[in-house]
Amino acid sequence: MTCKFNYRTVSLKNSTYSMLNDLSKTLVPGIQLSNAKTVEKLILDTNKNQCNSSRDINLKECNEIKKNKSI
Repeated sequence: MTCKFNYRTVSLKNSTYSMLNDLSKTLVPGIQLSNAKTVEKLILDTNKNQCNSSRDINLKECNEIKKNKSI
């Protein structure tokens, strides 16, 4: 049984949900992701890009983000 403390829900407008469905089919070529995995991938990729390109985030914060991704 899944632990209810490991997951949260989000509410989206219908138009945003529709765009999420479209993204789930195109984000990874050849694979259709679930909506939850699509959101997860977008967030993780965005954080990764911010760590690689932003000078506002220091090294300690980037290491914490990377550590949390591996958990």
